[in-house]
Amino acid sequence: MKDNKMRRVLYLIGIVVIGLSVWNPLAVNGAQRCFDETGFCIDGRIREYWEQNGGLVVFGYPIGPEEQTTIEGGTYTVQRFERNRLELHPENARPYDVLLGRLGANRLLQQQRDWFTFAKNGDTGGCMVYAETGHAVCGAFLQAFRAHGLNLDTKKTISNAESLALFGLPLSDAQVETLSDGNQYLVQWFERARFEYHPENQAPYDILFGLLGSETEAFNNQPKPTNTPAPMLTRIPTATTSPYLPAATLDTFRTQMPLGGSWSAGSAGKAVIVQDIFYGVADGMYKYVTFRTLGRNFTGGSDSVGSATVIDLEGNYGTFVSYKGCYSECQKGETWVFLIPANSAPAQIIAVMDGTRFVVELRVWPR
Repeated sequence: MKDNKMRRVLYLIGIVVIGLSVWNPLAVNGAQRCFDETGFCIDGRIREYWEQNGGLVVFGYPIGPEEQTTIEGGTYTVQRFERNRLELHPENARPYDVLLGRLGANRLLQQQRDWFTFAKNGDTGGCMVYAETGHAVCGAFLQAFRAHGLNLDTKKTISNAESLALFGLPLSDAQVETLSDGNQYLVQWFERARFEYHPENQAPYDILFGLLGSETEAFNNQPKPTNTPAPMLTRIPTATTSPYLPAATLDTFRTQMPLGGSWSAGSAGKAVIVQDIFYGVADGMYKYVTFRTLGRNFTGGSDSVGSATVIDLEGNYGTFVSYKGCYSECQKGETWVFLIPANSAPAQIIAVMDGTRFVVELRVWPR
C-alpha cells in the first residue's frame, strides 16, 4: 500500500515537473521577452506582432526600448529593431494597429540615391513584375518574398498582399552593391527591406534581410556639422506659429485639400508648381493622393519633374503608386499618385527638376 502511495506521489510530482518544463512564462500575455544580445526587451502587442510576423529573421533584435512619441496631440509607442521600426496605433483595428517604417525608402534617401533611376530589367523568366514601380522580383529573392508576410487573416498560406504589407513594393531590381562590411553582394531594395544574397550560407539562409534599422539609427546618430540645413519637414506648428496655417486649419486638410489654386517653390530661374490635389479611397487604413506637377525652367534646361515624393503631416513618406509623364511638352505637367494614412494629409512635395531639388510647402493657402 505504501508503495502504491509513493508511486502516486512520484507520478504527481512528475506531472508537475513536466508541466513546469513545458510552461513558458514568456508566453503569458503581457510578459516581457528580453534579449541578452542587445539588452532590450519586447512586450505586449509589439511582442505579439514581432512573434507572429517573422520574429528575429524579419525584424531582428530590438535595438532600443519602447518610446512614447507625440504626434498631432496623440501619444504613440514606437520601438526600433535591427531591420525595421514598429509603431503602435491603437486607433486602428487589428492587424493595422501596428505599422512598419519605410526603412528601405528612407535608407536610400539617407544615401541620396534616387530609386527612380534604378535599372529595370523586366521579366527575365519566372519573375513577378510590379507595374507600380516597374521592378521585377525573381529567383531566390522571389522565393524569400513569398515565404514571408504579415498575418492579415487566419489562413496559413501567405498571399501576395501579405508579402507586400510586410516588405512593400520593390524599389529596384536585383543589383550588385558594396555594403557596410566592404564586400559586394547581390541585393534588392523594397520599401521596407533590403534583400541580400549570401552564397556562403545554405538555403534558405542565403537570403538575409539587411539591418536597415541599425543602419538608419547609426546614420541618425552621426555628429551633425554646425551648418546642417534645417530638416525637410518640421512638426506641425501651433496656432501661433508663422508662416504655417494653424493646426486646426491643417486638420481640415485631412478630409480635403483646398480646391483650385496652386502651391509652388522656385529659385535661380526654375520653379515647380503643384496643383489639383485630390483624395481617393484605398482601404480603411490608407487613401490615395493624386496631384499634378508643372515645371518652369527659364535657364534653357528641362522643365520635366523627374521625381517627386510626398511627406504627410506626421512627417512620413508616402508610398509611390503610379506616375504619368509629361505630355503636350509638359505644358500640362505630370500626374502622380501616392498612398498616405487615411487620417493624414500631404504636407510637402519634394520634387527634382533639371538636377535641382524643390520643397513645395503645402501647409499654406494655395495661390
